[in-house]
Amino acid sequence: MRSRSELRTQADRGSISAEFALALPAVIMVLLFVISFALQGAAQVSLEEGARAAARELARGESAATAEIAARRVAGEGTAVGLTREGPYVTVVLTRPVRLLGWLEIEATQDAEATALVEDPL
Repeated sequence: MRSRSELRTQADRGSISAEFALALPAVIMVLLFVISFALQGAAQVSLEEGARAAARELARGESAATAEIAARRVAGEGTAVGLTREGPYVTVVLTRPVRLLGWLEIEATQDAEATALVEDPL
């Protein structure tokens, strides 16, 4: 015959398993969102680097097509490129949609802008 303490221990084990089963999906979702936000930070850095690369190309006197290729090479495909020139300066604006975990697109965009002084040809 089992004592009352042994019966309680077995019942507690079952409740712990049930609580863990209920909490696990929430923990996994939080972990996935944290990873997704970290990936968005890395994607923002690549977008800013793409804008700088395109601005450097334009500052050296390269064509707009060459600058767009440089921007997309660094920032990735699916990036919208905007080029403007005001006096001796060129500005590159890159925009792309935000995707959570690589597949879920939300109503937000990442933007990056870089401005450079155009070099005078010698």
